[in-house]
Amino acid sequence: MVLTERIEADKLLSAVNMLKVIAHPVRLAIVDLLTENKRMTVLELQEALNLEQAIASQQITLMEDKGVLVAERVGRNKYVSLRFPKMINIVSCLENCCNET
Repeated sequence: MVLTERIEADKLLSAVNMLKVIAHPVRLAIVDLLTENKRMTVLELQEALNLEQAIASQQITLMEDKGVLVAERVGRNKYVSLRFPKMINIVSCLENCCNET
């Protein structure tokens, strides 16, 4: 059975959009950090990746819009986490594929 028969068209489109958005070095690094730390503030991500505040916020907002991240505001802090923690499998697959040679 082909993929389009196993997954509804709207869900498949959502998955494609999530893959497109994480196909960027900074955003992939955010996914990687969040697989290790589960939940981080925007400031923690910014510092860990040595990003300017505007760039970190822009990348995080894009990832939220495409359904990769969920956000929670606690006081002045905005915490983000992966909507689907199994995204760690994507990072692991990339590591394995890149290290095979």
